[in-house]
Amino acid sequence: MHKETVFLGELTRKELGDAIGNGTVKAAIVPTGATEQHQDHLAMIHDTVSVTEISRRVAMRFYPHVLVTPTIAMSVSEHHMSRGGALTVRPEIHAEHVYDICHSLKRLGVSRVMVVNGHGGNMLKNLEPKAPECVQRIRDLGVEYVTYWKTIPDAFFEAHLESDRSAGHAGEFETSFAMVAFPERIRADSVNYDSAQLATIAKGGLIMEAAVEGVAGEMQKLLDRQ
Repeated sequence: MHKETVFLGELTRKELGDAIGNGTVKAAIVPTGATEQHQDHLAMIHDTVSVTEISRRVAMRFYPHVLVTPTIAMSVSEHHMSRGGALTVRPEIHAEHVYDICHSLKRLGVSRVMVVNGHGGNMLKNLEPKAPECVQRIRDLGVEYVTYWKTIPDAFFEAHLESDRSAGHAGEFETSFAMVAFPERIRADSVNYDSAQLATIAKGGLIMEAAVEGVAGEMQKLLDRQ
């Protein structure tokens, strides 16, 4: 594939067709993020760029066998509309969008598809009460659906973070991650939100490593599946 890219959208028709047709491509990742407020110090696109980078690193571990689709950048963020704003999508619309992309991959000949989610509102347990039929369609398609921070063992949070016990929201976990992945998107003079002040580059490196390791583990299971 061209220039060792793992991004499906950067390939030409011929490059994609050849890679699928000759069996090089074994699986694809569909990243889902969000565009919503992350307090005053993190960009609204934080979830989207975070899950994109994690997906890229995971796919590179399996290069050239795993592709990454364009990230779904606007999703279920209604709960943030009153907290500073978001671009939000109804649960059923988001679930159908995910289904259509995954179904497209299957039609192209990519039999193993993993959704890597980077936003709490997109978790299946949060989508299902409002869009049960749509979520069932995703399940029936045989898609693996993981939320990246859920692949990190609880022991990691206990050992390495002082306050957050999950990804949280714009706190120690996400701010540390941003310090490593895209420090240029942090408004350093506005880091005054609760646990965000506990964020460090060192923690961010550990978080990145743990997230990539966790998602890569799930991808390996998918690749091993008959």
